[in-house]
Amino acid sequence: MHDLKQITKSLNSDLKRLNIYLKKATSTDVPLINNLSSHMIESGGKRIRPIILILFSRILENTNHVLHAGAILELIHAATLLHDDVVDQSDIRHNIKTANKLWGDDSAVLVGDFLYSRAFELIVEINKEKVYKILAETTNQISQGEVIQLMVKDKIIDDVDKYLNIIYLKTGKLFEASSAVASELAGGNHIECAKSFGKNFGIAYQLRNDYLDYFGEESETGKNIIEDLSEGKSTLPLIHSYLNSNDGDKKIILEIFEGKILSKSDMLLEIFKRNNSDVYTENKIKEYSNNAIKSLDKFSGDAKESLVDLTNFCSERLK
Repeated sequence: MHDLKQITKSLNSDLKRLNIYLKKATSTDVPLINNLSSHMIESGGKRIRPIILILFSRILENTNHVLHAGAILELIHAATLLHDDVVDQSDIRHNIKTANKLWGDDSAVLVGDFLYSRAFELIVEINKEKVYKILAETTNQISQGEVIQLMVKDKIIDDVDKYLNIIYLKTGKLFEASSAVASELAGGNHIECAKSFGKNFGIAYQLRNDYLDYFGEESETGKNIIEDLSEGKSTLPLIHSYLNSNDGDKKIILEIFEGKILSKSDMLLEIFKRNNSDVYTENKIKEYSNNAIKSLDKFSGDAKESLVDLTNFCSERLK
């Protein structure tokens, strides 16, 4: 098992400066904004998106605007989480109460809006049109992904490719932006390699979340297990199992999913195991992780190896 602390050991000073930058960027005269923003920034996130940006920047030997851009990515990410948790009515994230549970839905949505607007203020300060375009397109497509997911809430998606496109928009796009922005800050060098890495990494990352939601341990994940079922979300293990079930098992899956019958989750997991949906999901994670690593073939050096290790860590993580 790869260790995130070991992988990011060489980035410790950068990540400390990033945290200081984030605190300054979200400091206002409004106590509620300060308290809620601090809650998001200090809630135990892994900082994977800025880590990707920093490592890719090292590969491309660029230091300009790197921490600035990393802060922008984290602000956008925090804003999406605030909005997500309201839509999903989530109450736990990283083993602590969500902002909407502590301050209410209205406050969470409005501070999410503030973080989005603050991110775009910082983007303007970078003064690079291509970076602005990447991040504007990214936030637009994340929003589209959120709306599409809302439209299929409480429905079983019967098309794996359709689901993979939803998670690319919702999750993969911001990872893709992390590496693409690093490329543009370095003059646009290797932009296609950068985008390919981020896209494949992001899809693998979300698929690992899907896997852990059904097959992980709550004490490890820091969130409620089988939360996707309770929120009416159709994810890859469920989609694969439904598509490969006999009529009797399909009826049981529909009954449990549509009724959100958590008390019958063991029965659902038995069907998943019969259909090898856990193995199928793990193989998809490996497929996208390998594609991400392959995108780095033309590079060499310590930063490249750290990105490879990071990819393997995220595809194997327990939380």
